[in-house]
Amino acid sequence: MSLNCKYQEWLTEYTFDNCKLNRKEYGEFLTNYIKGEHDGFVLNLNGAWGTGKTEFLRRLYTHLTNEGHPTIYIDAWESDFSEVPLSVVASELINQLSIINHNIGSDLDKLTGFLGKALKGAVIAGAGLASKHLVDDSAAGREVVKAFFDTSPKDFLTSIKKDHEEQVEAIKSIRKELGLVAEVLEQTHAKELPVIVLIDELDRCRPNYAIEMLEVIKHFFTTKNFVFVVATDTTQLQESIKSVYGSNFDSNTYLKRFFNREAKLAEPNLVHYLGLNDFKFVDLVGKVEIYPVIENSQNKTIAQYIEWIAKVYNLSLRDIDQLIDKLRACLRTATFSFETTNRIQVINVFCLLIALIEFDKGLMIHQLQKLIL
Repeated sequence: MSLNCKYQEWLTEYTFDNCKLNRKEYGEFLTNYIKGEHDGFVLNLNGAWGTGKTEFLRRLYTHLTNEGHPTIYIDAWESDFSEVPLSVVASELINQLSIINHNIGSDLDKLTGFLGKALKGAVIAGAGLASKHLVDDSAAGREVVKAFFDTSPKDFLTSIKKDHEEQVEAIKSIRKELGLVAEVLEQTHAKELPVIVLIDELDRCRPNYAIEMLEVIKHFFTTKNFVFVVATDTTQLQESIKSVYGSNFDSNTYLKRFFNREAKLAEPNLVHYLGLNDFKFVDLVGKVEIYPVIENSQNKTIAQYIEWIAKVYNLSLRDIDQLIDKLRACLRTATFSFETTNRIQVINVFCLLIALIEFDKGLMIHQLQKLIL
């Protein structure tokens, strides 16, 4: 079976077998869950910032691809500069489906045409976009105003009405053609259905862009034999929505319009994750002495300290990775000091770890400022 895909390197780099967070069982469960949906389905994969959503989604990409499902990955934040989310989703769908099977090009022609019509309507009839140009781009603003004055009110309204009608029809046609493309993938190219589209980093996008992306997914692409998995920090996404519609806006209910179901990304197993790190630092022997040591093992000592500290400070996985990197940097500096002075460096690793976190959070600086004042 062909495993052509855009992110070929992920098939070996990101698998559930090499997952440091031990999420293979959950990944297999989620795979079995979503591949049973065939009537246009959008799943919200909810996980807090720094809990490994991107790593999980890439492994899910590999797992689904290996099972024969046409799988598309879109980094929403990477395309945050775009003014038209529809163009991003549309282009990735066309490009990645073409990569998955090189012989499917002609079957995408009609879909491409209807997407073009929908994009035309989105740009021309988008009052919000026109307003932005009028405010932010004087040259573009003059062109828009000139077009208004060069067109009679009747012709202008007729044009807007025509564009709107074309866009509505294009949306219906897009859904129909997507369904037909899915059938072609199954019957002609031996692919498993549904087609699965993974949307990552939506919660990092500009609030307006995030909302528009959800609208695009819901209205244009929720069709038969297509499943969308949108990975977000739902709490952060709700705050983004409130920043647009107001602090009293019911963002929780609003989001339910877009998602059929919500899945919660399992909390990481810290003990397992830290156990995969090498804290022996054999290159420090005779140069740097670390204390206090527990359980007669430097590797277990540092892992245990980081585990305790992570729980006390409520550190995310990203915070923990950064803490480990800073610790390694400090120990390299201590090694350099030994080579310069020929004196063994003695480090209280527990105090060092706490100091790194306190300094990073600005707590130590705040305390020093209080003492000075």
